[in-house]
Amino acid sequence: MLRGRRQGERVAVGPGAARLHAGLDKVIATIDNDPQLRAQIADKRVEEALLADEFPNLHLGTVNHCMFDAPQAECQDELPEEQRGLAPLIGACQPARCRNSTITRAHAPYWVAEEDDLIALSKDLRLSPPNREAVFVRLADVQRITRALEEEGTA
Repeated sequence: MLRGRRQGERVAVGPGAARLHAGLDKVIATIDNDPQLRAQIADKRVEEALLADEFPNLHLGTVNHCMFDAPQAECQDELPEEQRGLAPLIGACQPARCRNSTITRAHAPYWVAEEDDLIALSKDLRLSPPNREAVFVRLADVQRITRALEEEGTA
């Protein structure tokens, strides 16, 4: 991601993409403005250390990456107050809605496949009206991401 961002690419979409891009830009600026770091840039460990400092709560996932910040985390809403803020609840993740969520081109195949599945499911005449409505709500969320990925040329 850092290499792509250094080349000016928008490396992620989704609700948390702007925050991810800002953090990556900060790491790049730190490297570019520090002569010692610039001399060591061939050392991936330096990049990894800077990224770990900038994104201490980054959780890499199959369908998205989570930059866990508890107050912004959709997954924390259902927890009792005393249990909030400890870690993301991956099973309760709403990647198309949560401000911590970023989706990269590596995630695109999963989103495209889910969109295809939801479109097929929406045509099932056996679906009850509430279930059909839930499918369309989820489809709208998924299409928000797949359209953004298409705009980036990654879907």
